[in-house]
Amino acid sequence: MIEGEVTVTPKGGQPVMFGAGDLVIFPEGMHCRWDVHQAVRKHHRFGD
Repeated sequence: MIEGEVTVTPKGGQPVMFGAGDLVIFPEGMHCRWDVHQAVRKHHRFGD
C-alpha cells in the first residue's frame, strides 16, 4: 500500500489491520471485508 489504512476481515477469520508501506498477499479466491479508515492508494497485481 502506498497510502491509507484498512482493516481486512477474511470470511470466518480474524481482522488484520494494515497500511502505507505494507505488502499484503491475498490467496486466490479469498472473500473478505475491507473497512477503510483512511483513503487508500495501492498497487496491485493479479495472477503469478
